[in-house]
Amino acid sequence: MYSVLAAFVERLLALGYDAYSIVPGDEDAPAEFVTVERTGGYVTDMVDHPSIAVQCWAATDADAEDMAVAVRNALLAGPRPAGVSRIDVNGGPYRFYDEYTRCPRYQLALDVTCQLTD
Repeated sequence: MYSVLAAFVERLLALGYDAYSIVPGDEDAPAEFVTVERTGGYVTDMVDHPSIAVQCWAATDADAEDMAVAVRNALLAGPRPAGVSRIDVNGGPYRFYDEYTRCPRYQLALDVTCQLTD
């Protein structure tokens, strides 16, 4: 079964980022990491069009923003994640501070076109 989140996590790992589909627990979290989350989207003619949030977490706002810019550029310039035919940046990177953890975070909002199944 195809998972666009797994495809993005795999691509980000290949780019050298600690990447997850959920926020790791405090004891497991690296100093900097990226999370990928589906926030919406739609399906037409057996093609999936998910909205994806890519969140970059770091020790400082400047580091989180730098990482978000680098992640954005790498996803747009390099090979796309497996099964993904198109990536459009809908917003960001923008500051998306996490009040619960008080960890600096920057987010990209992506519109993606990808396969629906394997």
